[in-house]
Amino acid sequence: MTARGMTARGVAYWAVPPLLMLALDWPGLTAWFQKDDFAWLGLRQLVHGPRDLLGVLFAPLAQGTIRTLSERAVYLSFSSLFGLHALPFRMLAFATCAAAIAMLCAVVTKLSGSRAAGFWAAIIWALNCGIAVPLAWTAVFYELAWAFWLLLTFWLLLRYVESGDRRFFIAQCVTFVLGFFVLELNVVYPAIAAAFAMVSSKARARGLFNKVLPLFAISIVYTIVHFWFAPLAAGGPYKLHWDARVFQTLVQYWGWALGPGYGRLLGIRGTLPRSTMVWALTAGLFAFLLQKFREREWVAALFPAWFLIVLAPLLPLRDHMESEYLTAPTLGLAMWAGWAIVAAWRAHWVSRIAAVLLLAIYAGISIPVGQAMVRSFHDESERIRIFVQSVVALARAQPEKIVLLEGVDTELFNGAVYDRAFQLYDINELCLVPENRATIAAEPYFAGVDPFFASPAFVEKAIRENRAVVLDVSSGTARDATAEYLAGLP
Repeated sequence: MTARGMTARGVAYWAVPPLLMLALDWPGLTAWFQKDDFAWLGLRQLVHGPRDLLGVLFAPLAQGTIRTLSERAVYLSFSSLFGLHALPFRMLAFATCAAAIAMLCAVVTKLSGSRAAGFWAAIIWALNCGIAVPLAWTAVFYELAWAFWLLLTFWLLLRYVESGDRRFFIAQCVTFVLGFFVLELNVVYPAIAAAFAMVSSKARARGLFNKVLPLFAISIVYTIVHFWFAPLAAGGPYKLHWDARVFQTLVQYWGWALGPGYGRLLGIRGTLPRSTMVWALTAGLFAFLLQKFREREWVAALFPAWFLIVLAPLLPLRDHMESEYLTAPTLGLAMWAGWAIVAAWRAHWVSRIAAVLLLAIYAGISIPVGQAMVRSFHDESERIRIFVQSVVALARAQPEKIVLLEGVDTELFNGAVYDRAFQLYDINELCLVPENRATIAAEPYFAGVDPFFASPAFVEKAIRENRAVVLDVSSGTARDATAEYLAGLP
């Protein structure tokens, strides 16, 4: 092959997977803010000095999380630099996803010894539904950030095993510790490192298992400190349920990760066809795994172990199952499937046909489901943008008046009002008319929604004294309905 041809293949190797991700999930680039985004964007208003900054960066918030690098620093810096423009946030998400795809290529190539396996692993992950929501919603950007960080930390470990250079091992320890400020699930990394140490002959030769044991102590200390400052939820969707139903949760997540578990979204309502496709994909993966065990390539066992280890802390959250929780676990699935595709293609023609059919099932479901998820979040954010900006425009036209909203539905309340989106525009005197209360079905974990609704006496007095303006948002865009509301008062 000519040098030009080799260069073209090298460019395609690194460029095709992220370009595929961009082609499938591009609506996420133009998504606006929604829900938790507004609460995090409001952090900047809490910073008035160095002490406030430390509190905002490191104080436990939102179920006791301390995601300094993946949440606090991102929202503080980007909102300071770009204001309430969403595009820079979205560009960061896509760039981080592309970086994670590149790291995945590199990791799988080192584990399997095959550049083709690395390429196909990246393709599989780019197609997976698990990355769809983080690419369209900034509030869960931490899932993509941790996927990249986890791969980077593991890649440094691989470089240490490969070269024996202790600088890579020390760098791995540093990124591991910093990973706790990306996502608290970073506690599972020592288990991944230990699993690799047990199945890799090179790792065993360097005595890696004993060297990674101290990492478990760091995870244990972090867990104790974390639960000390943020005790486990006693109820609600974030309560942990340690019972046999964790296996049912695992099965459901496995079906989602493979794609057919989301078959209902595509009109596949029968349990039998969905289960059949899940079992077919599972059989193909385990057939590859069995073959590798026969060839004594034990490192292949790391892939299912990765999926289980990363997902394990989330299995007790049976009342809060989310597709984005699969972002990092499906890295293991992608590694597994990527190498399996290459191994099947290098075998006999029957294996090739099976690989093509299974890949068609996976892609045929994962692609439309992922696109539907991205489009849904994009469209919802666009509706919220129009609602918020139209209210802001009319409210600023009469800045001395209290803003009373009517016609707010559940989606607009949960997506913007509850997290106080309007305070970001310095509109602090805003509430809903009392008649709107019956139409709102707030999220079950929302606390104290009643203060968002004004009392009938307050509304009547404020309107009659010309101290309030009523904005009707039932059409999605705000319009001044003060006169109509006043005419309807007794």
